[in-house]
Amino acid sequence: MSHNHHHSLNAAFWLTAAFAVVELAGGLMANSLALLADAGHMISDVVALALAMLARAIAARPAHAQMTYGYGRAKVLAAQFNGMALWFLSGWIVWEAIGRLSNPPLVQGALVIWVATAGLLINLIIMRWLHGSHDINTRAVYWHVLGDALGSIAAIIAGLVILLSGWMLIDPILSFLVAIILAWGGWRLVRETTLELMVAVPKDVDYNTVKNLIQAVEGVSDMHHIHLWRLPIGKLAVSAHIQIHHMEQWPKLLPVLIQILKSQNIEHATLQPELKCYDHKSGLGKMQ
Repeated sequence: MSHNHHHSLNAAFWLTAAFAVVELAGGLMANSLALLADAGHMISDVVALALAMLARAIAARPAHAQMTYGYGRAKVLAAQFNGMALWFLSGWIVWEAIGRLSNPPLVQGALVIWVATAGLLINLIIMRWLHGSHDINTRAVYWHVLGDALGSIAAIIAGLVILLSGWMLIDPILSFLVAIILAWGGWRLVRETTLELMVAVPKDVDYNTVKNLIQAVEGVSDMHHIHLWRLPIGKLAVSAHIQIHHMEQWPKLLPVLIQILKSQNIEHATLQPELKCYDHKSGLGKMQ
């Protein structure tokens, strides 16, 4: 995460916390579920931002003998928790909306429009601050804020429909739409973080492409025991056994292989050379 994104998280936390109180009060006064759902989401944004800042502080701790990879995975865990929080919030909105379908309360459309419009503007400002980060922790917060912005739009539409037609059912109906979007965003976050915690091959690198490029280098006969993963610091890494014809070739081959890996955005590589006569399946050298 860049230095600017560090400050953006802090500023977004205080701005969101301040307006969450305003929106919650407005939702209660207007008796609008769409606005209350948006306020509830904004409160979850505050929690998400606080968790993101805590995870950032933990991840900044240096590596040591017991934690050789450092604490970078704290940001992945925080992002996963925030993804699950989106599911919880989505479930709460659906539960409340179902109850209001059978007995829609009187909603003050004009108040809903004013409060939701202010909320939308604040969400757009925060999204601008957080946009462009490749850090999964910040992207998790971005998803929360994006969902909140959509909730504000839904509340504005609900307020306009109620103000113009008096149709109160639009409030819980649009809340269902917001809940679906939040659940989808939560699924994306939980899936991505789970794959990263399980050290899956990152989606921005292709296993077969890397293998084919390495095996196409003159002097390389095979590449096996390949492991591709993302380091806690966010960079791509690979470890592999490289089978070559002559061990004397290795000093010249290694820089070429490293350059190829860098072309695939893989910056950390651990490569072990093996002679072609080495049987990597049994782990034994063959007699010549």
